Formats: sequence, C-alpha cells, structure tokens
Amino acid sequence: MHAIRRLNPGEASLYRAIRLEALKESPEAFGSTYQSALERDDASWVAQADASARGEDRATFVVLTDRPVGLAALYRIPEHPDQGELLQMWIAPDLRGGSAAADLLDSVFQWASTRSFRIIRAEVTAGNGRAFRFYEKYGFRPVDPAGGGTILTKEVGQAAPSGGDEPSK
Repeated sequence: MHAIRRLNPGEASLYRAIRLEALKESPEAFGSTYQSALERDDASWVAQADASARGEDRATFVVLTDRPVGLAALYRIPEHPDQGELLQMWIAPDLRGGSAAADLLDSVFQWASTRSFRIIRAEVTAGNGRAFRFYEKYGFRPVDPAGGGTILTKEVGQAAPSGGDEPSK
C-alpha cells in the first residue's frame, strides 16, 4: 500500500533523500547526476523543495510506503503558462509494474486540472523504453524528438488508461 501527497514546506530532507535515490538507482533516466546533486548545498535543497511545496506554478509529489519510494514534479512553462513540464518522475524498482506510477501521475494531473494547466509535457531519455511505454499507456503521445530522447504530451482532463509498466523517469 502506498500514499501519495504533495511535498510540504520544510521537507527538504525528504525531497533530497528521494531525489538522490532516484539519481543513484536510475542514472540513465535523468539529465542531472547523482554526483552533482550530492554537491548541492542544503540551502539549494530547501529553496527547491519549499518552492514546489506551495503555490500554483509548480508542485512536487512523493510516494510513501514505510519509506519514500517515488517522486514526480510538475513545473509550469513560463513561455506557455497553460503547459507544464513533468520532471524527476521515479518509482523504486520494487514498486514498478504495480499501480504506483499511474497513481502518482493521477495525483499530478488532478492537481494540474485545478490550476489552469491544459497540457503536460514529459521528456524520456533515449534508451528508456520502459518509461516511454508507460507514458504511452498512460495516454501521452510523442510530439518531438529531443536532444537525447523524446518529448511526449498529454492533455489535462483526458482520462488515463489503466495499467502499464512503471518508469524510472
């Protein structure tokens, strides 16, 4: 059983722990590296976590069991205020193949639907077929090749198909 919620102000240590675990476990899935994240100072973690724990333009969601097991962030795209970029999507390996990733995205999309988001974009790094298949099963559609992967989009308010593998991003 898992619980999903938005990160709360003051939870930088929780955010840092999940993000570092994601970068360590699935380094190929992210643009950032574990090493660069380790080198960040505490103030930068606090600033990022607290900024995405409140407000209407970005949010970070966590998946918790008896430990932190998942993460996803949505940031409004300033040049396209009705669009958001899905970032940092990660589910612990032992929960992949279940409902945790789809449940996490359900929470992200529910939050976005009440804050004037119309489209959510996700970028999947080249070679991350599992994540690509998951996003397609969830209802995302590829729109553009990116520098090192593919950009997919999904309209907010579209019903999500059920089931599917869970991504590391």
